[in-house]
Amino acid sequence: MPNANQSPEQGTQEKATKPFSLLIKPASADCNLRCDYCFYLENKALYPRTAKPRMSREVLSRLMRSYLDTPQPVHSMIWQGGEPTLMGRSFFEGVIAAQKRHAPKGTRLANSIQTNAVGISEEMAELFARYRFLAGCSLDGPPEVHDRYRRTRLGRPTQERVFQGISVLSRQGVPVNALVLVSRANVDQPLSLYRYLKDRGFTHIQFIPCVEFDDRGNPLPFTITGEEWGEFLRVLFEEWHARDVTTISIRHFESVLSKLVYGTASECCFGASCDSYFAVEHNGDIYPCDFFVRPSYFLGNIASTSWLQAQNSETYSEFSAMKSQWNSACDRCAHQSLCMGDCLKHRMIRGKSPDRLSWLCSGWKRFFETSRKRFEALARTLTTNTPP
Repeated sequence: MPNANQSPEQGTQEKATKPFSLLIKPASADCNLRCDYCFYLENKALYPRTAKPRMSREVLSRLMRSYLDTPQPVHSMIWQGGEPTLMGRSFFEGVIAAQKRHAPKGTRLANSIQTNAVGISEEMAELFARYRFLAGCSLDGPPEVHDRYRRTRLGRPTQERVFQGISVLSRQGVPVNALVLVSRANVDQPLSLYRYLKDRGFTHIQFIPCVEFDDRGNPLPFTITGEEWGEFLRVLFEEWHARDVTTISIRHFESVLSKLVYGTASECCFGASCDSYFAVEHNGDIYPCDFFVRPSYFLGNIASTSWLQAQNSETYSEFSAMKSQWNSACDRCAHQSLCMGDCLKHRMIRGKSPDRLSWLCSGWKRFFETSRKRFEALARTLTTNTPP
């Protein structure tokens, strides 16, 4: 622990127990869109006195200094929201300057931004390209699909503006991944959705299940069922396995292969514990996960809490351990070693116990039952360096 004369980022970081990345919310829940299914917008209530939550230069400098002082194989920072591009180019110039100022020689840095892309300018894209940012852009499909839930504050469609932003990023040389929320708008069309994305040049795609509930624990209208999720993944896998194994990266599929080849989870939902990253709010508040930015999971603020203190806190330890407190049925499941009970968000619905089965359990089972043998065959080719 730091002594009385040390700031929280000094003196202890070299003893940090496990590598971690940061998911940083420089504009908090503030956004230039009003997507129906946004789970983070409600977090505005945590900071009622701040009309425009924005990360200050002081918080940014302290955040970069403290994190870059920790030993990491790669210092990975994901800039997210809300909508992080609301911060403007000057903020990200400050990010780069702070990283240059505080990173020890030989530090490996990885910056990525998750954005709706509607506010991307040529100047901002040029900066991201120059400093090798990766951009994950939210895109749910063609206009009739994407615009069903992703609209402006005035209810106007956004898909055309999203593609304009993606074009700017691509023109400047920023690699772009597609982040696709699978909701009631597109869950029944996996094949056409996948081909739509491929036809527009996307080679890295992340499909994210939309699972949201009201205060009583009832699924909201855009939430998909486990059965729908399983069928979506099954159809997607059939197409990918037949045509695109060596050319298209689908995150869930890469994560399964990582578990089979290396025994490690490249995606936190397949991990045995929830301790791979911290979520950081605009004012420096720290939480264990952006799905659990709630007062009961508050870990401290970077102005007074070191990363070691956050890692070793009782709240963080208890939160991390809940991941392996899965339902007893999971212990009898042939796919438990891959699924690991799924994400806590899909189990602890509105504060329920972590030992509940995931809302998507039936879907994961269907997916693994129809694809596992072929995943295992792919894994064997990877371990023997034989092309599939």
